[in-house]
Amino acid sequence: MLDAATLDSLAAAFAALGRLHREAPDETALRGFRDLIEDWPLAALEPEGKDSAAGPSNAGPSNAGPSNAGPSNAGPSNAGPSNAGLPSAGLPNSGSSSAGPSNPGPSNPAPAGAAAVGEAGTADASTRTRWHGGTDAGRAATGAGMEQIRESARAGETPEEIRRDHDLLYGDTAAARVAPYESVHRGVDGLVFGEATLEVRAAYQALSLQAPKLNQEPDDHIGLEFDFMAQLTLQVIDALYGDDAARAEKLMTHGTDFLRDHLLAWAPQMLDLATQHAQTHFMKGVVLLSIGALDSYAELLDLPFERP
Repeated sequence: MLDAATLDSLAAAFAALGRLHREAPDETALRGFRDLIEDWPLAALEPEGKDSAAGPSNAGPSNAGPSNAGPSNAGPSNAGPSNAGLPSAGLPNSGSSSAGPSNPGPSNPAPAGAAAVGEAGTADASTRTRWHGGTDAGRAATGAGMEQIRESARAGETPEEIRRDHDLLYGDTAAARVAPYESVHRGVDGLVFGEATLEVRAAYQALSLQAPKLNQEPDDHIGLEFDFMAQLTLQVIDALYGDDAARAEKLMTHGTDFLRDHLLAWAPQMLDLATQHAQTHFMKGVVLLSIGALDSYAELLDLPFERP
């Protein structure tokens, strides 16, 4: 049975990580993300092998029922990019010419950067119940990622340093150390706009979504694929609160197919490379948190998650 509280936690994590893979945070978003890392919605395994003490200890749906957290009261429309400091970088509705959402609602991009952790989904960080799913390896990656974000703050890493690392890592303005596009990793020729790109585009279009710079930048950027899973998950929650179980199941089938056929088919290897090439604690943290998030969603859907 689908649980809205669990889905809310996953939507929040995937929304935040999608934004941070797409664009480095500015000072406001960086400070907010660091402040909110202790409220990370997915469980972490500390080095000594115990669950992280940070955040709520239970993961039941009691705090996220329709009576206090339905999409009509606290969906993405109340947590737009204006609270985040990061430009919108996700998937607008099909037909929108801008990178940001044209209309509020679960089908539009969840908020960016810090706001995504605290506000994406249907509950805020203070009331969201941390989901204790995922394998030990995945929760260990989450714990290591959280510690890297803490270390980034302790080391005083600046937005400029993180932006430079993001640029060098993903090739924002230069050659990428680790290409962030699925087609590069899975295509025979290792080029962008390959077969995988078109398949991903079709998956977006099935939910009336599209890449922000259609035909200019590849649709299969890891940040956009993470953002797509966040938006799909929010639509599932919307369907659950609307008592539309059939739509919720149909959406989850679409999400399962996308996760299995796309993200899990290339992102673990790409993220493993990124952990080796990232030079700042912050970007290492983002990558490790992403590994943990993929592991958590894969376990929920009973899909294999294989790290290199």
